Amino acid sequence: MAPGTASGPGSSALLSCLGFPGWGGVHLILPNRGDPPALARRLHGCAPTMPAGHLLPALLRRHRDLEPLDPGHWPWAREAPMAWPQAWGHRYLLVCRWGAASPLRISAWQRQRGVGDWIRLCEPVPLPCFRERFLGAQEMTRATPSPTTIKAMAPTAQ
Repeated sequence: MAPGTASGPGSSALLSCLGFPGWGGVHLILPNRGDPPALARRLHGCAPTMPAGHLLPALLRRHRDLEPLDPGHWPWAREAPMAWPQAWGHRYLLVCRWGAASPLRISAWQRQRGVGDWIRLCEPVPLPCFRERFLGAQEMTRATPSPTTIKAMAPTAQ
């Protein structure tokens, strides 16, 4: 999407990841399809049963299109709301909190068209709640193969 255009369903987004062991604050640009259902699909596809601290490395391995944000271009370092690139239609904060009952929590915001301000889409919620809200039970079931499907896909001994 060209700079200065309004955000749309195919717009990019910013994903900030904090608290992951061995990583400082990591800010990633989702270059396309940055809407909440698309991010929920990406996160759901990264082994939902793995330990919380392993999600960020798995996400980076699986989705090579994620781009790290250059620290010299952090928009929150500037006061003007329009310092945020217009192509970013959404922004997310994913926090890993060790020892918590729900170690992965995510918040989401959407840019208001025209004014450039942000409105909150969801407060910090556990990652499974975010996936359920934006994917729905049917899509989550479809994205995770059932044991019988896995068995059917396995090669048979001849």
